[in-house]
Amino acid sequence: MQSLEQTLAAVEGIGRDLNAVTSVMGDRARTLEKKSAERAAAGEEARALEGIPFAVKDVIDVAGFPTTMGSNVSSGPDPSASAPVVSLLERAGALPVVKTNCQEYSYGILGDESAFGRVINPVDPALCTGGSSSGSAALVAAGVVPLALGTDTAGSVRVPAACQGVIGFKPTFGTVSAEGVFPLSPSFDTVGLFARDLPLLTAAFRVISGNGADASPAVSSPAETPRIDLSLLNAADESAAGVRAWASEHLSGSGKATTTSANVDYLTELIERGIDFYDIVRRYEAYVLHKQFLDDQGEQYQPGVWAKILSGQNITEAEYQSNVASLEELRATAESFFDDVDFIITPAMDGEVAAWDELGPESAAKFMRYSLPFNVLGWPAVTLPIGATVGEAQSRMAAGANSPGSAKQAKPESVQIVGPPRSDEKLLEFVSRL
Repeated sequence: MQSLEQTLAAVEGIGRDLNAVTSVMGDRARTLEKKSAERAAAGEEARALEGIPFAVKDVIDVAGFPTTMGSNVSSGPDPSASAPVVSLLERAGALPVVKTNCQEYSYGILGDESAFGRVINPVDPALCTGGSSSGSAALVAAGVVPLALGTDTAGSVRVPAACQGVIGFKPTFGTVSAEGVFPLSPSFDTVGLFARDLPLLTAAFRVISGNGADASPAVSSPAETPRIDLSLLNAADESAAGVRAWASEHLSGSGKATTTSANVDYLTELIERGIDFYDIVRRYEAYVLHKQFLDDQGEQYQPGVWAKILSGQNITEAEYQSNVASLEELRATAESFFDDVDFIITPAMDGEVAAWDELGPESAAKFMRYSLPFNVLGWPAVTLPIGATVGEAQSRMAAGANSPGSAKQAKPESVQIVGPPRSDEKLLEFVSRL
């Protein structure tokens, strides 16, 4: 593991080059590192995340540093207290080193609008980063930090993770505190994690979910053969061929898993109903949150974000409350799906990771096709890279495989694995066996 000073140098170098950095927290990290050294000198046992540098999406408060939201809009004074999710990581020995550039106010899945400009995808600068947690994904993908915090309302951790070739995890809705995190839509907002190493991500999740920084990892008892639903994967178009091949390879073998593709109609109906509720609830909540800024600072918003916010202004409270009630009913009844299934495997996105110059009116919907439904339902979900990562792309370029014909092979590709609500550690343990 590189030293803290090497990490801070990489933040100032690679991180700045990727336009992923909004604030560097060097002095804070050095102070915490000194306390770690004092603990070690006193013979105290190392904590779960001792000395691990991490990045913080800049909608999450860290005391003494501005929370910019990727915006020129002023939404209040600098925070005097850190978000609990940051404090929990610090108490487990982790070192916050940087706050990261993001889609303005987390409102957009493409990562195309920030007051600081777009983050650069370290796999290939021509490729979209995804959003909204673009900078956190980029710093993990580039190896600047091993761990980062993001937020996920419709895929804003999992989609940039898929676009940049790292692991992205959205926990069960409500499992991780969102206090001290500027919301987009509180009915769906979830704090999530990025990493390249699944055991590290799992350890960090145990910390931020309050399962105890010093708790021993859960010991798995011998499990029955897991039942995997592939309905959405097998119904996807040819762009999912790589994910289907991956699933076939990793789920094959006697007793490893049983699979079904018989639930496509049910899951499709569930998704379509959920998207309708999401559209009303998210637009209403976002408008209510931002209307206090619109008269005096409306011109400071990025144009696309401004338009999204205004799209909620004519939704009535009665319409909103009706959709919230329907959403809660849907979440309650949908859990029974897991009576017969343990996990769901889907593509991470609908289609390939697009280049910036390929984005069009349908791009956002395609990016969110498989992530958004599980924010609506509140179920935990992981995206796992199965295609190009930064290191692989660099190796190909070094070998001269950078011709137009090889570009497709170098694109990131990911699979999404979904579990029942409140089964987060069980889900992560299953993913670790794949």
